[in-house]
Amino acid sequence: MKTEALKINWVGPQFAGHSLAIVNRNICRLISKEHLNIKKKIPDLEAPLVLSDNEKQDIIEEFSPFPESDLTIVHQWPPDWKVPKSKKWICMQPWEFGAIPRDWYIPMKYWVDELWVYSTYNKEGYVRCGIPEDKIHVIPLGVDEKVYHTDVQALDLIPSSFRFLFVGGTIGRKGIDTLIEAYLNEFTANDDVCLFIKDTGTQSFYKGITLEKMIHEAMSDPKNPRIFYMDQDYSETELAGLYKACDCLVHPYRGEGFGLPIAEAMACGIPAIVPDKGSSQDFCNTETAFLVPSKEVLLSEKKVGDLDTVDYPWWLSIDRNDLQQTMRFAYENPTLVKKKGQEASRHILSSFTWEKSAQAVTDRIRQLSNKKSDPKTANEDIVKMELEDGNDLYQKNSMEDALDIYLNLLSVYPQTLMARYNAVIIYIQQKNYAAALKHLIYIADNMAQQDHDFQENIQLMIKFCYAQL
Repeated sequence: MKTEALKINWVGPQFAGHSLAIVNRNICRLISKEHLNIKKKIPDLEAPLVLSDNEKQDIIEEFSPFPESDLTIVHQWPPDWKVPKSKKWICMQPWEFGAIPRDWYIPMKYWVDELWVYSTYNKEGYVRCGIPEDKIHVIPLGVDEKVYHTDVQALDLIPSSFRFLFVGGTIGRKGIDTLIEAYLNEFTANDDVCLFIKDTGTQSFYKGITLEKMIHEAMSDPKNPRIFYMDQDYSETELAGLYKACDCLVHPYRGEGFGLPIAEAMACGIPAIVPDKGSSQDFCNTETAFLVPSKEVLLSEKKVGDLDTVDYPWWLSIDRNDLQQTMRFAYENPTLVKKKGQEASRHILSSFTWEKSAQAVTDRIRQLSNKKSDPKTANEDIVKMELEDGNDLYQKNSMEDALDIYLNLLSVYPQTLMARYNAVIIYIQQKNYAAALKHLIYIADNMAQQDHDFQENIQLMIKFCYAQL
C-alpha cells in the first residue's frame, strides 16, 4: 500500500510543555508535510485547548482519529496497552530505569508490532529485559534549528565570568543532588562563577517531588558560590537565549530517555558535562562534550515508584569528585569550552534535528507499509510459551528468574492458576510465606473447576503458610 493511502492515528499529548508533547507536535507537524494521512488523538485534558466551538472543521477533523486505522502510533504517559483497532500498532516508549515494569513485558514482547525508543541505550535495556531486538527501533530526537543555534540572542543574566547551567526537573533521576554537592564542594563564594538552575515540571510531572528546598538552602548560605534558581515558564526562544548566555551545561543524569536539554544547549554552542554512558552517548563524544566516568548501579527493589519491574532496575552513578574535577577543568579552560561548543553545535544541527527525527519516522512507516503483518500470537499460546520458559528456568535451578517469568505473566493474565501455583512453590522455598499466601488465597477462590486432589493440596498449603507466620 502507498504510504499516502495509509490511515494513521498518532496518540498522545500535543500541546503541553513536557517532552512527550514536544516530540509529538514536532514530528507530527513534519510528517504531515509528507502527505501522510495522519489523525491525532489527544488526552481528554487537552481537548478544551483544541476542540472549542470556534475551531474550523479541518482542525476538528485533524484531532478526530480514524475509527479503524492501518497504523496506530502511541506515544504518551502512562502507556496504554489496550489493543487499538489497527492493522499495525507501534508503541513509542522511553524508559529511564533499565528493567521495565512487569505489566509492559507481555504487551511489548507479543502485542505491539514495533517499539520505538529515543536512544541506543534504551534499546539495549529493553533487549536485556527479554524484548526481541528486531522489534525495537531507535528514533532519535532533535532540535528546531530555527530556534536553537549559535546566533540566538543571549538572555541578560547576572554578571559572572563563568556560568554553569542545569535545565530539567530537579529530581534525583536527573542528578541535581550530585550537581549541587559537587558545585558546593569545588567552588566558594570567592570564585567568579554561578550555577543557573532552570527547573521544569514543577506544576506537572514533577510536582511535589523536586529538590527545590535543597537548592534554596544552598543559595541562602553566603559562604557558598552563587546559585540562581528559575522555575517560571520560558518560551523556546527564551530558553535558547538562556543556553546562549551560559558557558557549560551540566547534566549528571542517572537516567534519561534522550536528554533534550543537552542537545538544545549543544545546538546553541554550549558543551555539556554528562556521564560517559547512557542515552547522551548517541550524540555526545569527547569532541563535543566533557564525559564523566559512570557505572551502572542496581536499585534495591524490583520496583520503580509503584510499578513492579521485571528485574532490579538500574541507573547510572558518577563519583562526585570526578564531577567536581570536570567542572573545575571547564572553569579553568574557557577556550576549550568554546571550541567544544562550536563543534557541538555543528554536530547537533547536522544530525539531530526534528527533520531528521521525522525522516526516521517516515522511513519506518514506509517499511511497515510494505511489510506483511505477522499473525498475532493467541493469548493461550503466550501463556503456554511463558510457562514453559519459567518451568525451564526452574528446572535449571534459576529460581528467581523463573519467579520473574511467572509474575510477568500474572501481571497481564492474573487468572493463570498454574503460574500462581508455580510462584507459590518458589515463595515457599524462599520462606516468603506471606507472598505465597497471597497467591494461594486467589487460587482457592478460583479453583472450582480443578479436581479434588488439587483443591485439597491448596488448602493444606494455606494452613502450612499460616502456621509459619
